[in-house]
Amino acid sequence: MPLIPKLQSFLIADSVFQQKSGKWCIIGIFDRIFVKQFPALHHSLGLFIVVSDAQGDYSVKVEFRNAADQILALFEGIQLSIQDRLANVGFGVQTHNLVIPSPGKYYFKLYLNNEVLDDRPVEAVQMEPVQ
Repeated sequence: MPLIPKLQSFLIADSVFQQKSGKWCIIGIFDRIFVKQFPALHHSLGLFIVVSDAQGDYSVKVEFRNAADQILALFEGIQLSIQDRLANVGFGVQTHNLVIPSPGKYYFKLYLNNEVLDDRPVEAVQMEPVQ
């Protein structure tokens, strides 16, 4: 039975990707989404997550939920195999065309092997029209 990891980092950004060298790139970290009108599409949204104190195989799942705790989107399919319990292990989840139905509070809920590890809030705000 794999250990339940400790969360070291959970960032929301415009783009998250890994270079061929193995280095992670996190561009445009935020906790608020400003849009002109709703419903809105967020064309590129990434999550960067770092865990520690983990050993074994893990299935990653992330749910995008609204304030009423309804699942609006689901991201899964990432598999981690961690050999060194002392290592910090980072991974990214990149989304495209994430639908944001209305202004308000939302959050990303992170699961490893169907165990809730943590969640991160994000707020959708309507921009004021430019006069």
